[in-house]
Amino acid sequence: MNASGGLLAANTSQRTNHYYGNSKETGYTAGNEVKDVSEHHLPIRFGLSVSYQLTPFLALNSGISYTYLYSEFSSPLDKNINFDQKLHYLGIPLGVTWQLWSANRFHFYVSGGMMLEKCISAERDGSSISKKPWQWSAEAAAGAEYTFTRRFGVYLEPSLGYYFNDGSSLEHYYKEHPWTPSLEFGIRLHLNK
Repeated sequence: MNASGGLLAANTSQRTNHYYGNSKETGYTAGNEVKDVSEHHLPIRFGLSVSYQLTPFLALNSGISYTYLYSEFSSPLDKNINFDQKLHYLGIPLGVTWQLWSANRFHFYVSGGMMLEKCISAERDGSSISKKPWQWSAEAAAGAEYTFTRRFGVYLEPSLGYYFNDGSSLEHYYKEHPWTPSLEFGIRLHLNK
């Protein structure tokens, strides 16, 4: 089991849109550039991690993960235009770990891999969104693990991931921060020890 979150603060960004309308109603003339505000909160991830030892130094890692992305949007043109967006993903990571050093029950390692996630639920302001894209990412990490039994260990793993553009029009944290550091911790099951 594991949990992780981004290391960056929640992100607030502005995007420029052209608005056209009656200036008496909006206070803006046609074609004025107005900056909407979008705030993408830190991703939250939970998962199950398994490891299969290929050699004394090399292991194959996989598992399943759940990720939650939450964003808030607002417009200065209309105070009634304030809504939130909730995206839920299930993913399967696949990677390799190379053990650098081991002493007693402590192990230090580096790892790399990729993950494919599928958006399984998306809603904006309580209404379902039909777009449910796939999300690819690549990650490199360094970690430390303490094995308290032959098959189970607890670990702490800072990492840096790159999230590829999902090709959809959805705005979310990973589009604002394709390079995302995170800190993962949890319990790891070793299948063949």
